[in-house]
Amino acid sequence: MHTESPPLNDAYPEHDVNTAERASSNRVHRLRPDAFPRSSGLKNTQVASDRPSITRRIIRTLGRFSVAVLIGVGATLAWQSYGGEMVRAWAPSLGWLLPVSPSEELQAQVKPVALDLAIMRRSVEQLAGNQDQLARKQDQMAQAFATLQAAVRDINQNILALAPLAPKAAHVPPPKPPQPAAQ
Repeated sequence: MHTESPPLNDAYPEHDVNTAERASSNRVHRLRPDAFPRSSGLKNTQVASDRPSITRRIIRTLGRFSVAVLIGVGATLAWQSYGGEMVRAWAPSLGWLLPVSPSEELQAQVKPVALDLAIMRRSVEQLAGNQDQLARKQDQMAQAFATLQAAVRDINQNILALAPLAPKAAHVPPPKPPQPAAQ
């Protein structure tokens, strides 16, 4: 099994390979002795690679990602501004995905219901206000009743306090109820 290395002059055109050696039948490529400058170390040598540098790959990836994001944002803005009318025109079978705009007939049917709901809401608010007024009046009546009970107790205590000072009256039997007349 014989593997060949790619010709070096494709990657580095300044380092030319002898054309006579390139045409030889044994397919061995030899560089001319003056093809590479002599260096004192490994720091000037580079490895030939078909892959771009990491920086270029990152820039390309970010560029592709940015294009995808811009396409998505543009599609979203178009969808929102046209309300899906383009989709209805291009693909009627996808119309079920779009929001339904109410027809005039439906609006005519909903309008009286909305008015009735507004009237009912106002009535409920009035009932709540009346209930609050009744609760306040009930509290006032409870306070007045408590005041009256306290006044009755005071009067009874005063009567009891004055009663021992009065002379004892003779015991008088209660009057008899009138008898019904015989018929």
